[in-house]
Amino acid sequence: MNKERIRQEIKRTAKACLLSVLLLPSLFHFGVLLGQQTDFLSRLNLNSIAILPPFGPNAPSAARTMSVDLFASKFKLRNAATKIVTADETTSLLQSKSAMSDYSIFVTTLSQTGIVNADSLKKVAQATGADAVLLIEVLNYQEEKGSWWYGKGGKNVSRIQYALFRSDGNKIWETLEFRQHDSKVSTNPYPMEHVLGDVTDKAITSLLAGTQHTDVRKKTE
Repeated sequence: MNKERIRQEIKRTAKACLLSVLLLPSLFHFGVLLGQQTDFLSRLNLNSIAILPPFGPNAPSAARTMSVDLFASKFKLRNAATKIVTADETTSLLQSKSAMSDYSIFVTTLSQTGIVNADSLKKVAQATGADAVLLIEVLNYQEEKGSWWYGKGGKNVSRIQYALFRSDGNKIWETLEFRQHDSKVSTNPYPMEHVLGDVTDKAITSLLAGTQHTDVRKKTE
């Protein structure tokens, strides 16, 4: 009986050691990545980021709102050191300080000409009181129902531009995230939250690591 217990204990110990060995490279990689993320944000000297109100004239209102809300909630889970001012909070601040017109001028000029109206942006940033402001522009979001008759599953396409500006009006980071989700098990498209959540995760990873994407031709899944 004692011998059997000893054998079982040896097996458990061996399994634990093997698992530790297998996990060690992943843990090391995660530690290195976390250090890179922290270093990047530290170099920017950002203690707070205000997310600007939802924007994207050509996208559904629900997609615009969900994109800013998801970014705020997911970012807080992955980085507690940098304070996030949500889009709702930013909107309240802009309204209370009569800066909504400046916001409108900023986003309209940027979307139509690609030029940053520094004066308007500075007023917006000052109204939020944050070190930087983040503009999330939903360029495109589409859902398409499939058909079993034609052997096509549901499809979602999303394309979102993220741009981070300092309070002085200088752009310090941007990324363009594109995702196409093709369902292989249903003719219905994926839930919007699933699709935009995936795009948001990619954008946050890019921001924390200090990387930028400009090519929208990403892999599908």
